Parts: sequence; C-alpha cells; structure tokens
Amino acid sequence: MLTALARTATRRPLTVMLLWGLFLLLGFGLGTGVFARLSDNVPEVPGTESESAARYLDEMDPAGSSITGVVAGTPVADAGLRAEVERAVADVRKVAGVAAVPDPYATPGMIAEDGRALIVPVTLEGGLDDDAEERTLDAAADLIREIDAPDVHVSGGPLLGLQMGERAAQDVKNAELISLPVVLALLLVVFGGLRSALLPLVVAVSGIAGAFLALFLFSEVTDISVYAIQVTTMLGLGLAVDYALLMLVRFREERRTTEDVVEAVHRTVAAAGRTVLFSGLTVAVSLTGLLVFPSVFLRSMGLAVAAVVVIDMLAALT
Repeated sequence: MLTALARTATRRPLTVMLLWGLFLLLGFGLGTGVFARLSDNVPEVPGTESESAARYLDEMDPAGSSITGVVAGTPVADAGLRAEVERAVADVRKVAGVAAVPDPYATPGMIAEDGRALIVPVTLEGGLDDDAEERTLDAAADLIREIDAPDVHVSGGPLLGLQMGERAAQDVKNAELISLPVVLALLLVVFGGLRSALLPLVVAVSGIAGAFLALFLFSEVTDISVYAIQVTTMLGLGLAVDYALLMLVRFREERRTTEDVVEAVHRTVAAAGRTVLFSGLTVAVSLTGLLVFPSVFLRSMGLAVAAVVVIDMLAALT
C-alpha cells in the first residue's frame, strides 16, 4: 500500500501538491469558522449531580442569562453621560430577547459610592436558543459599548465563551508567529538546507489546517471545547516535525545508496513511512477512546488530536 502511495505521489507530484494546496485553503478558509463555535463549558458533564442541580435551578428560575455593563472613569452625575446611559438603556430594552434592563440612576446600589462608576445589568428572556441568545448578547453589548465614557466594559457568563473563542484564535496566531520561525531556524541548523527545513513546517501547517476543518465539521454534531484549539496546534507542530524528520533522514540515507531520486523516495516511504503510519494510527486509535466520555472537554481533545495526527501522517507520507 505504501509503495503504491509513493509511486502515485512521484508520478503526479504537481497534482499531489495542488490537492494539498486546496486542502490548506479549505482548512484555513472554512475550518477557522470553528472559533465562533467553541464552548467554554469544560466542567459540564451530562448526568452528573452538579449538572442535575444546575438544570433544576434553571427550572426553578426561568429567567434567562444576564450580562453587566460597567461605565467608569468620570462622574456619572454628569448630564451628558446620564443622557448617554439613559439612551443606551432605552435602546437595549428594545432589543429582541432582552427581558429587563433597570435604570441605574433610579435603582439603588448601581452607582459607586464615589460617584465615578455605575453598572447596567441586562437580563435576557428564558428559553432562547443559542443563535438567538448570541444575537441578543451582541446587540445589547454593542449598544452599551457605544456609551461615550473613558471606561466602558461589558462582561458576563454568556459572553465568556465568545471572548474565549476570540482569544483562542489570537493565541493560535501568536503561537504560530513565534514558534514557526524558531523551529525553522533550528531545522536549518540540523539539515543545512532551506527546502529540507521547510518541509516539516509545511506538514505542520497542513495538519493544523486539517484539524481546524475536522473540528468545524465535528462542531455540526457536538460541542467543541475552546481548549482543543491550543492542543491541536501544539501537537500538530510537534508531530509534523517528528514525522518529517523520520522521512527526511531516511531519504538522505537512501540517497547514499542510489542516484535515482524517485527510487529513494519509494524506499523511504516503504521503510520510514511504515513507522510513521504505525505511529500515527496507534496514537489516533488510542485517542478515540476519549470519545466515550460525556465531557465536552475530553471528547474535544480526542477529536482534535486524532484529526491532527491523521492529517500530519498523510502529509508526511505524501
């Protein structure tokens, strides 16, 4: 099987590279949409006593989720600021899905003792589906942020997942910008050539793009934990370098015994490729055991890492 794969790849190298290029575009184009679907409900495990208690409390208190805006940095008694706040409160009350927004100037306890800060709590209607709740949250938060004051912040439990998803996307970008040049420099020292050094990084980027695409597809049927993204990028880079090193070192050994580059590739895939295939499948199959757990966190880890291992393996073999 591996020999046939190697022959196909060497017979049509441009086709193989084009397919991987399209896969990269699809992974980073469509797959990054998973960041908007990430869940921060790590401790939530269906069937546990804590989950049953939370569900019971939700039934006893049918009110929806809530967020809180904080306006600070200037005396809140200022007529201009008061007009801004009252306008924002009136606009938020008109948003579909908002149940209540008390007037901070007429409600005791919502203005700081020093008169330089106030809060604007927003309670949503109960029973909203995820999409409706997200639209309501975004609209209400944006209206509060429009208040003209030195410090305006909006936060709360429902916004946490969205903010963590945005943070995860930024962290992935920063991690790649920092780690990839460092890894490239080390590989240049090890291999002494730019093409050899770049190949592990190409495999790594392919694995990360494939994992994003896989997680996006998985998010259609199950929740994906925000922490799965960091694990995916970390292991995607590490495994790609490992697998590519195995292939490249063996290829250089084969080149010492034959002048035929294509034959050296076939021998490499048949020998080192078998190691990569066995390693990748072993890790992927082992991690699928996490899918039996009802925890979103563990299930996401299994899906993310199994996906990136398989994509890294296929990229290294081709």
